[in-house]
Amino acid sequence: MERNQQETANQQPASMMALLTLIALLQGLALLYLHQAIELHYWPHNQPPWLFACYSVAFIWPTMLLLGLDDSNIGTLVKLTLPFALLSALLGYYVGLQVVPLEHIRFNALLFSFIVTMAIATFKALMYSQLWASGERFSYSALFLWSWRNFLTLSLALLFAGCFWLVLVLWGALFQSIGIDFFKELFQQRWFYYPAIALANGFGVIIFRNLSRIIDTIARLQQALMKFLLVVLSLVSLLFLGALPFTGLSPLWESGGSSLILWMQALMLFFVNAVYQSDADNRPYPLWLHRFIYIGVALLPVYSLISFYGLSLRIDQYGWSLSRYWAYLIWFLLALFPLGYWWGIVKFRDRWTQQLSRTNVAVGLVVLAAMLLVNSPLLDFRKMVVENQLQRLADNKVSVDEFDIHYFRHHLARPGYEGLQTLKAQYGETHPNLLLRINALYADRVNDLPSSSRDEFIAAITLLTDNPPDELLTVIYKQETRSHWSMQHTQRYFLHALDLNQNGELEYLWIEKRRSYTEIKLFFQQDNQWQSAYIGGFRTDQDNADKMHQAILAGEIEIVPSRWHDLVIGEQRFQVRQND
Repeated sequence: MERNQQETANQQPASMMALLTLIALLQGLALLYLHQAIELHYWPHNQPPWLFACYSVAFIWPTMLLLGLDDSNIGTLVKLTLPFALLSALLGYYVGLQVVPLEHIRFNALLFSFIVTMAIATFKALMYSQLWASGERFSYSALFLWSWRNFLTLSLALLFAGCFWLVLVLWGALFQSIGIDFFKELFQQRWFYYPAIALANGFGVIIFRNLSRIIDTIARLQQALMKFLLVVLSLVSLLFLGALPFTGLSPLWESGGSSLILWMQALMLFFVNAVYQSDADNRPYPLWLHRFIYIGVALLPVYSLISFYGLSLRIDQYGWSLSRYWAYLIWFLLALFPLGYWWGIVKFRDRWTQQLSRTNVAVGLVVLAAMLLVNSPLLDFRKMVVENQLQRLADNKVSVDEFDIHYFRHHLARPGYEGLQTLKAQYGETHPNLLLRINALYADRVNDLPSSSRDEFIAAITLLTDNPPDELLTVIYKQETRSHWSMQHTQRYFLHALDLNQNGELEYLWIEKRRSYTEIKLFFQQDNQWQSAYIGGFRTDQDNADKMHQAILAGEIEIVPSRWHDLVIGEQRFQVRQND
């Protein structure tokens, strides 16, 4: 009865179709305005908080209305989705604040996580809103129906919009081939393709919403496929747990075991929820196979314990990172489901799926809340990573030279930027090399200006010889500050005087120690000008690297005369190399 009511509701009258078309058109115009604002530099292009907020509303609210509105729930659905759209705008505003100052922030990773989490939150909020607006009883089977309808309808609508765009491309190319460029030029205009593609997407939603029986048939087909896959996956899960006592956990950690276990849990939960979506009395398997499945489900908390242990090991070694916070959040959400199922198995045995519906509805709300919180100041992983890593530095768990400033620059957005400024203030005087490296990260590559002053650069040099010529230091400063990449990765600089060619005039060894490589140059005077020549280098991971660094610090640098001079034949120079 409920299914028939939903199918009837999805047969939209002309007035509703006109309303959905208008919503799609307005969404296209809103996205066009925002794109033009970025291109033509008018509001809100230079204000990322407002830009993120506007994009959030432009994508989220019209999409929720397109997928959820029908002539029986307009008022209720608008009341439910509008607050969520405003909340998404507030979260977008906060996330936009994390890319200020824009010229110093890399925000690709931030934008990706925001899009993914808000897409999941919107998906969850929409199906709960649809269920509430329909007046149905909250159950997992109803949520499952709405979720698959929304997912398949939107996916097919986007596919339809993509095909529509390909037809336009073909149209323009065909007419261009006979000398008519009008259509190709028209279809390349933003004022045309933004509304056109948005309308195509809207039409696609209308078309596929009216084909709810086909959508439901597709959902039932995937359920039938997953009935078989769930049995195989349960067998794999049990065999894997049975093998662990014989192999131990060490090989698992060496091959990225924590993520593999999380994937195993996620797939098991997905297949279980795809197969067991009806009431407790409707069993898709024979009783013995049903019990085999729920034994695999009952053992899922063991996977949670193993993955928790593996994640904890990495945190003890290296502290918190964005990926580890995300892994713990995913672990927590995946652990909630099997705990609820386990309680149902203990309490109801063969009728454990009675608890499945309650668990899924409740934990689904937890997932929705988590996806919103990670984009708010209440659960900002980037700030938490910065605090943890700075504390590890203060506790001497990591050295200043080994501190990963590039991770702060490229992955932590504004908190990373502020964290690096804190590092400069706290350690800039005592560790001038760190100051140079941080400055180089934010170098002005447009105007190609030095990222640090001459005094800052000279303060970072470890002088193994007193009173080097001032002109030499200026030459080294100008030469080395041309390469921002080199300054970002160089941990120590050394300068040592010696008479390498035994002519009574001093030359200077310039040594740059990086994380993985140490480079040596020679500075010498020629025609009253300081010149440089590359001598060589060695990898830091070589066995004798530590001894060489200790010798450099101690100034144990000697000149050893060569037994053989170079040989020149024509224009070719040869050196005698003695076999070991």
